[in-house]
Amino acid sequence: LTSVSLGTYSNTKGWEVISDTGTSLIGAPSDIVEKVAAAAGAKFEKAYGLYTLACNAQPADLKLKIGAQSYDITYKNMVVPVSFQKLADEIDSMSVVISGPSWILGDPFIRQYCQIYDVGNKRMGFAKSNQK
Repeated sequence: LTSVSLGTYSNTKGWEVISDTGTSLIGAPSDIVEKVAAAAGAKFEKAYGLYTLACNAQPADLKLKIGAQSYDITYKNMVVPVSFQKLADEIDSMSVVISGPSWILGDPFIRQYCQIYDVGNKRMGFAKSNQK
């Protein structure tokens, strides 16, 4: 992962990343999660353990760059309802294992991008899903 941005926030530090079909959220370093949430207008809510937004909020897309390819995750793929008035932002801090990746791309990414595996050539790619 070479860069991440949302609205006025942008970071090009570069991180190790995996895509995981068994992870419900996008997991990222806590300092980045805080800045992405702030740029989206979300506030941490202890009751849910997640950042939340008003249901009428419409933050910018989360933009991820993996290698030279850009992947935009739309607002509708980044939130889930937690009450009649609130949506939870599906990006969360994760503890980093010393030898593991800094980011995990879970369901919000996978809803928008299908994973394509080429086991014979030891590579994988992503293709935009056909969701409406």
